[in-house]
Amino acid sequence: MQEKKDELLATSKEAYRNQDYNKAITALLEIDKLGLASAEILCNIAALYIKVQAFQEAVNAYQTAIIKEPKFMPTYHFFGNLLKKLKKYKEALEVYIMGVKQNQEDFNLHNNIGMVYELLGQNNNAITAYKNAVRYNPKFSKAVNNIAVVLYKQKKYEQSAAMFNLALKVDPNYFEVYSNLGAALNRQKAYDEAIVALETAIKKLPKNSGAYTNLGNVYSKLFEYKKAQQLHEKSIALDPNGSNAYANLANALKNQGLTTKAIQNYKKALGLDPNFVNAHFDLSTALLSIGKFEEGFKEYEWRFKKEEMLPHIVKYKEIFSKPMLAQNSDAKGKTVLVHSEQGFGDSLMFVRFIPALKKKFGCKIIFKARDELVTLFKAYECLDEVVKRSEETPFFDFHLPIMSAGYLLEIKKQEDFGSKPYLKIKEMIESLKIDKKDKKPNIGLCWSASVTGESYEGKVFALNHFDALIKSDKLNIYSLQVGAGSEEIETFGYKNNIIDLTPQLTDFKKTSVLVKQLDLVITSDTSVAHLCGALGIKTWVLLQKYPDWRWGNKGEHSYMYESIKMIRQKQDRNWDTVFQSVEDRVQKEFKIKL
Repeated sequence: MQEKKDELLATSKEAYRNQDYNKAITALLEIDKLGLASAEILCNIAALYIKVQAFQEAVNAYQTAIIKEPKFMPTYHFFGNLLKKLKKYKEALEVYIMGVKQNQEDFNLHNNIGMVYELLGQNNNAITAYKNAVRYNPKFSKAVNNIAVVLYKQKKYEQSAAMFNLALKVDPNYFEVYSNLGAALNRQKAYDEAIVALETAIKKLPKNSGAYTNLGNVYSKLFEYKKAQQLHEKSIALDPNGSNAYANLANALKNQGLTTKAIQNYKKALGLDPNFVNAHFDLSTALLSIGKFEEGFKEYEWRFKKEEMLPHIVKYKEIFSKPMLAQNSDAKGKTVLVHSEQGFGDSLMFVRFIPALKKKFGCKIIFKARDELVTLFKAYECLDEVVKRSEETPFFDFHLPIMSAGYLLEIKKQEDFGSKPYLKIKEMIESLKIDKKDKKPNIGLCWSASVTGESYEGKVFALNHFDALIKSDKLNIYSLQVGAGSEEIETFGYKNNIIDLTPQLTDFKKTSVLVKQLDLVITSDTSVAHLCGALGIKTWVLLQKYPDWRWGNKGEHSYMYESIKMIRQKQDRNWDTVFQSVEDRVQKEFKIKL
């Protein structure tokens, strides 16, 4: 029998060398029929089945191997790896755990368990498994690195960087870790340290494409977009299949105003990874910025899959669990709950589409708005009901996040937005009434924005940029800055120069009462701009060179608001020419000399 077994093994090996995998399988199966197949031979049969894409037969062979020799540890590794490759993660986890029960000290199995938990989105369990791997092998640098990667995913960047450093201490030649360390330091805004780590990664591994694109991301944070572009291009040259590098390159191009090229690269990223959520979203804003609204709003729907949206969806699960209004929904005579989802400005901008939604769907609309918007929106006659986001949700048939209105209405061109004022405020609040007896122009200023909003650093500026206006005795200057940034009035010593009624501006209706009386509002890219535009208040919006998509990349007239003029940076991150223009325009507008 042993002679026959040896003959069949030789036949199988020769067939394998000749890439005749079916013949190799047949020979090994003959050994199994003779009852002479060990777990090792059964694993070889499974491996051959994998070669010919016969995955179920491979699974069967591994299962037989475990039954026959439960202490033959390689089976658990091979079998689990196959199931993981087939994306049967729960089954893979079960196999790895079976293996650990046979040998608790198999650190590679613990590491594999961690990787499967990661794929299942169970990051805390993954960390526990990786720690078990390190416990049984303290020099297992790969598991230490994996712990750091999970901490990075959890946005625990300081802990992540510390763990990457530990991985390097365990194995100083684990050069790939330098790239990961650089990415974590970048997230901590420790840019100099990140550059050192990433340049080390490139020096040690010159063909490490990931290190180049990570370094490019650091230079993007430092606003050196051209240098970032070159690094991402180097990454792509080394690995043309790296979807992240194409998306990162697109971001660098977009920040240089090269929007068409950016779009091309987002699409290359998506060609490599069709489910690349951030690439879809970033593509949407690029498309919207150049007026490709139909395609842009379709891509904008990917925002619901962004990690940042998950807490919002979970918090309002009673809304998101109901059917979402679609382009082909039959909502006639039914109730649609429109709800705020992002910043105040988004709701103020997109509430304009409520009449068109009612016309298209023939439905009743309830708006569940952020609390500070409710009193203002209650005056919007086309809304059937307005409730606070903090209140209990009334009955509804369909829900619609307000930012999806553009997609549902199939907005195609700028004219579809309509630039006429659509919100009104008729009331007067005595404590906010402006005394105009001195005949001086009344100007409202807003200089900051929500610290959680996109591109915060690029679109805000310090209050002292307005110094010439604030210190002029020919103007009355009012603060419209509520919350973060308002402390600058005291910081710059303007308490006696600025009329600050913001403690009374507890909602947007009250802010509306105040701005309606002003001769001019000058503001950063924030919700005040959208409020004033919706009310038809003369407003100048001061913009970074490449602003949010809503403002486009050129021109001073807004397609969204006829009362708004945009004053743009001529040089990226340089506000000097903007404020020189503001001063010149104020002098011309009000026939005064500052």
